Amino acid sequence: MKPKDLVGVSVFLVAFGVYLKTMAPTVSFWDCGEFIATSHILGVPHPPGAPLFILVGRVFSMLLPIWDVARRVNFISVVASSLAVMLLYFVIVRLIRRIGTEGTPEWCCYVAGAVGALSLAFSYAFWFNAVEAEVYASSMFLTMLSLWLSLLWTERHDRPHADRLLLFLAYLIGLAGGVHLLCWLTVPTLFLLIWSTDRRPLKDWRLLGAGLLLFILGYSTYLAIFIRAGLDPAINENDPSTVHNFIQFLQRKQYGSESMLLGMFHRKASFSYQFGDMFLKYIFEQFPFPVPRWTVEFRAADGSSPYPVLVPLIPLLLAVFGMYYHARRNPRDFLAFFTFFLTTGVLLVLYLNMPQPQPRERFYVFVGAVAALSLYMGMGVIGLLEMFSKEAKKGVLIPISACFFVLPVNFFFAHYRTHINRSGNYIPYDYAYNLLVSCEPGGILFTNGDNDTFPLWFLQEVEGIRKDVRVVNLSLLNTPWYIKQLRDYEPKVPINLSDRQIDRLEPRVWPEDGKMELAGLSWELKGCAVYRPPYGKPIHFFRVQDLMVLRIIQQNNWKRPIYFAVTVSEDNKIGLQDYLVMEGMVYRLVRTKGKNRVNIAKMRKNLFEKYRYRGVKDPKVYKDKDTIRLLGNYRAAFVQLAYAYLQNGKKEEALETLRRADEQILMGWWGYYTAAQIALTAGSEEDGRKYLDKLVELMGEGSPDMWTSLAYLSEELGDTARAMEFYRRAIQMDPSYPQAYLGLAEILERRGKTQEAVEALKELARYRPEDTTLRKLILRLKGAR
Repeated sequence: MKPKDLVGVSVFLVAFGVYLKTMAPTVSFWDCGEFIATSHILGVPHPPGAPLFILVGRVFSMLLPIWDVARRVNFISVVASSLAVMLLYFVIVRLIRRIGTEGTPEWCCYVAGAVGALSLAFSYAFWFNAVEAEVYASSMFLTMLSLWLSLLWTERHDRPHADRLLLFLAYLIGLAGGVHLLCWLTVPTLFLLIWSTDRRPLKDWRLLGAGLLLFILGYSTYLAIFIRAGLDPAINENDPSTVHNFIQFLQRKQYGSESMLLGMFHRKASFSYQFGDMFLKYIFEQFPFPVPRWTVEFRAADGSSPYPVLVPLIPLLLAVFGMYYHARRNPRDFLAFFTFFLTTGVLLVLYLNMPQPQPRERFYVFVGAVAALSLYMGMGVIGLLEMFSKEAKKGVLIPISACFFVLPVNFFFAHYRTHINRSGNYIPYDYAYNLLVSCEPGGILFTNGDNDTFPLWFLQEVEGIRKDVRVVNLSLLNTPWYIKQLRDYEPKVPINLSDRQIDRLEPRVWPEDGKMELAGLSWELKGCAVYRPPYGKPIHFFRVQDLMVLRIIQQNNWKRPIYFAVTVSEDNKIGLQDYLVMEGMVYRLVRTKGKNRVNIAKMRKNLFEKYRYRGVKDPKVYKDKDTIRLLGNYRAAFVQLAYAYLQNGKKEEALETLRRADEQILMGWWGYYTAAQIALTAGSEEDGRKYLDKLVELMGEGSPDMWTSLAYLSEELGDTARAMEFYRRAIQMDPSYPQAYLGLAEILERRGKTQEAVEALKELARYRPEDTTLRKLILRLKGAR
């Protein structure tokens, strides 16, 4: 084996070993559950369907002789990502050889290729996709393969039958459309490479016609979607079994009628959000490097508070230098590959036109731009090695070359420790399991979105767990095809509408008095959608999903238990809150009315006996913001049960519930604060102090509100010295924060230190000179002296 190929295989093996070690052992959140399930049953996932991925997933799920189905489908991403990393290595080496590096040893090319390829391998977005059942890993493999083949053609274009490579590329790009359209963003790069190398194929109509036919042949994997939809698989999104439905499926009509091409000209968010808080933030997060330090605050995609991002100056400067070096040494190749960076980065931002806020972070969308930057980091390495080879002795190049591997090694440790390793992550599996086992046999469970739906589909269709429970996704409940499937597919949901009636469903204005009587229930409607015209009063109306919730309740007529997942928002419950009883991770619809009710026996059995919490407390299992948010539902359930015990005079049971929660789940700041209050009410100062200590450990920098809350809690525990310390922490953070001054002054007054209390209030008065109440309080304390 040639040294070049040996290094390439080594790069593959390093990536493969890391990805295999950190691969998710089962289903992950978001689309993974749907992709695993549809691969196993040859179902139809959400548009545009990814038929090639589903077909490959089916082969892996059937033929791989080890592991369970979820691991087998996850393994596709491990293999595809490792191959993509290796192909990027070969692309970098080929580009360097096309430049020519006179006076630089051949092995320096291999070092540059390996550094660039491993930098991609251990970037956040690429590694994240490499260990779960998602389409982006396979798409990146096909993208890298198309780039490598295009370079191969440019070197062999004058040989006999070289154009067969272009025909294969046409087929490959069509095939890639059956995984994800990301690969199509390579087309401008391929065109520029052909244009600058040999334009004859672009003028040969027979070659172009054959290429089009081969592209269509590759794209024909979508016929699998059409065929399987007609066989009514259990997961059959959009039911593309007719030509009309199939065309709408390809056009992604489920996500709106606006053309994505024309929609890019009507900005849905500011450029500062789309380019800064999304694209640039994601790019900066890919290649963490500790020095030099330059931190910028960006907003989260979901609109939550800004958080600091460390700008990796050295990796980015290396990539920029690589662009300069490439442009200077080979302008034609540079134009082609810089175009790849633009199309997968800047132009993709304009095209996607993502609105603000987003339901989740979208870093994976820009993985192509991350690959381009990794390529240019490799080009930067060879540029620097070429400079060093001219200025230094040959023997110095070896230690200098070794230093460049600090970059991917640093990326590896930074992301392995904090983000990527999912080898012990069973949280999505258990979350879905806990939702399903919360329901009585034959239950109907309303869910809200991807993370409380797709993992449940996986458990039902792949693992065969609780297939008697009908999961009803409220977002999909606005679509006619889904309503028909709920009516027709087992276990059937009572709807009693014809196809014609379902097709004619549309939003309706709700009653002016906002009253509703149905199935023996009487309540005031709340939530629903609101249209605010330019003039006149807002118009409240039922969405189709609201109408269907009402109809299902009516037609069911209490024959089967109906539940709402705790993730369902108040608006989506359309005012039924007073008829819902909490039983753990679900609320059950009941006939009687009441406020904030808990089925203590059922909830205790679920939380203490039925539910699984694998990895929730394990610090080695990474939990992103979305996961932590979902895990907050466990905390809320335990706290509600503790409150219910307390209200029923069962103080010991309340304390036991809090202790069990602390053992099993992530309590977080709010959980420990609430637990401390409950413990004090239950008469256990010992538990209250324990939870207060854990609160302090979680505080970090905190905020004035948080430190003041801890001070109040300390006062309840009788620890006034600690309360004063917390008040002073709050004042230190915000010298104008009134609650901290007032609390501190009150303690000082009780301790007989009136003068110190006066001084504290005078300090506050500097920030509130017009506050007459504060002046009166100061005068009162002075008089008390």
